[in-house]
Amino acid sequence: MWLVLIALAIGAVYASLLYLFSKKYGRGLTILLFALRTVVVATVVMLFINPYIKQRTYKIEQPIIVLAQDNSESIILTKDSVFYKTKYPKLIDSLTEVFGKNYDVEIILFGSDVTDLGRHFERNDVFKEQYSNITEALTTISRQFYKRNVGAVLLLSDGIVNQGINPELNIENYPFPIYTVTLGDTVAYPSMTIKEVRYNKTVQANMLFPLRVTANATNFKGSDMNVVVKMDGAEVENMVVPVTSNRFSKTFDFNIDSGDEGTKQIDIICTDAARHVPTSRRIFINVTDKKYRVLCIAGAPHPDIAAIKSALDDHFEFDVRYDDNVDDWSRYDLVILHNYSMRSSIPSLSIIGSDFDAFNESQDIVKIKRGAANTNLDVKGRFNNAFGLFTINSGIKNEISSYPPLALPHCEIAFNAHHDDVLLMNIMDLETPNPLLAFANDNEGNKHAFMFGTGCWRWKLYEYFHHKNNEGFNEIFSKTVKYLLTEKDKELTINHKESYLSTENISISAELRNPSRELINEPDLHISINNAYEYVFSKGDSNYNLNIGMLPEGIYNYRAHTSFGGAEYNASGTFTVESLGVEAQDLTADIERMRSLASQTGGHHYYITDIQKIIQDLNNDERITSVSREETRYDDLINIKWLLFSILGLITIEWVLRKMFGIY
Repeated sequence: MWLVLIALAIGAVYASLLYLFSKKYGRGLTILLFALRTVVVATVVMLFINPYIKQRTYKIEQPIIVLAQDNSESIILTKDSVFYKTKYPKLIDSLTEVFGKNYDVEIILFGSDVTDLGRHFERNDVFKEQYSNITEALTTISRQFYKRNVGAVLLLSDGIVNQGINPELNIENYPFPIYTVTLGDTVAYPSMTIKEVRYNKTVQANMLFPLRVTANATNFKGSDMNVVVKMDGAEVENMVVPVTSNRFSKTFDFNIDSGDEGTKQIDIICTDAARHVPTSRRIFINVTDKKYRVLCIAGAPHPDIAAIKSALDDHFEFDVRYDDNVDDWSRYDLVILHNYSMRSSIPSLSIIGSDFDAFNESQDIVKIKRGAANTNLDVKGRFNNAFGLFTINSGIKNEISSYPPLALPHCEIAFNAHHDDVLLMNIMDLETPNPLLAFANDNEGNKHAFMFGTGCWRWKLYEYFHHKNNEGFNEIFSKTVKYLLTEKDKELTINHKESYLSTENISISAELRNPSRELINEPDLHISINNAYEYVFSKGDSNYNLNIGMLPEGIYNYRAHTSFGGAEYNASGTFTVESLGVEAQDLTADIERMRSLASQTGGHHYYITDIQKIIQDLNNDERITSVSREETRYDDLINIKWLLFSILGLITIEWVLRKMFGIY
């Protein structure tokens, strides 16, 4: 308020010099001209001061109906598959159209991941996921629509969960009522299913490795459950337990001899005692007799070290020390340096948090200059889509940016050699080109990785909190370590996943280096898979890429070959294709779960035939109503456009009056 008084005072003084002592106008006209000039000058002064103007607006927010559609294929593996493939999408279209007249409709599609479809239901996208995670879907909705006027969540699912925790365990305080619609087959037929198989994909040769199998039996009380484990067709374990209830579940722990090196096929078969209702799962493990030794040298104990150690497989031996007085470096294949600087003659992973001067002196690949601000940055990561040294699961790529930030002092990073960036930095939610995790080679050809920032242990906790597993964290660090350990003198490198799903396109990339270690792709690169499939790689900017589509379940051995400059280049390896049967194992809808989710959140439960009743109940729910929200915002005075026109108008009026009375 005092700014307005000052501006008016300045305007009045200026206007007084023009009009107060003038005898050229009558009293009334002088006062009018004085007032016009005072207001104009005061307004201009206010624009120079440019204060913030508080503005309040009121907005009517329509209630939102969030339609959460289960995208798992178990829904179309039942006897009603034709209905769900043809008529069901039209039914949902009509439902959203009806709701759209009174509500804002948002559609969420979920399986193992959650996809926001906005307001349009794409029928070609549904019933394709191999997993179903209802907890993740509901958590995403509560986070995405926080403080929004959500009237209800309409959950359309068969209630079958094979990923994440059971959603009904912590749903009592959910912020929105959930109206559940049970899809799929609601008849509980007698069945035995393999619910879950836990195992390590890579195990040491000629050692026992654990295999945990969880199996369920429905309507088999009084019978026996027989679980058989076969390796490469030969039975290696067998357990029989009595089924004591009609909804029975049992976890079996096996210790299997891994045998010799190679890729092994393991079949788990679950049947009743008479073997009337068999069900099976097939998995593949990679058995190796190579054991890598990893040395971790740290400036001080840190939770990052334990987190990274947990991400490595059983065929890694992990030693930790706090100095570099090592008698025999040849014992180690890789060194991890956590806030510790030393020149390494073997592949290394450096996790950099401070003491940039010592780090710069210890190597010649990258230099770090401390920034002007003596503060720590909260640095988040995002996946670099141009990275091609190895593949990362697409779900992890999308989620990396939501991981907690790493701690890194304000600095500038400059590489002196070619580097490949896996992750790039986001600082204060702004995307930057700076690397967060990068690879580069030294002059001797040794591979080195650099992670700028400490605190990756928070990534592990974050992932377990949201997904009850550490698959993403483990994949990032295990693949980083495995890449560092690949042969440094290998000219032809083939990059692929260890295993693919039978519903997944198989993508393979390759790199070819000349004797000077430069990437080339002039020659054609051929690959033969199981001596039955022949392909030629397509050429990228500096590498090779191949997408061969889907292959049947099985073990696939390949050999890639090319020639250049009179030299032959060859590489071979193995990958597997698994027919993931998780969704096909248990096809009976979990009605009790759907009822529980509705009752605990104040909603109602329906079947798909109750569409009209759903519409009626939602329309009659008094909790679903529009709300008026007050929005307060502060704008710079100079941004208010009508002030300019007001000033021009007042000046014009003053000019016209003076013109009429002969001054101009």
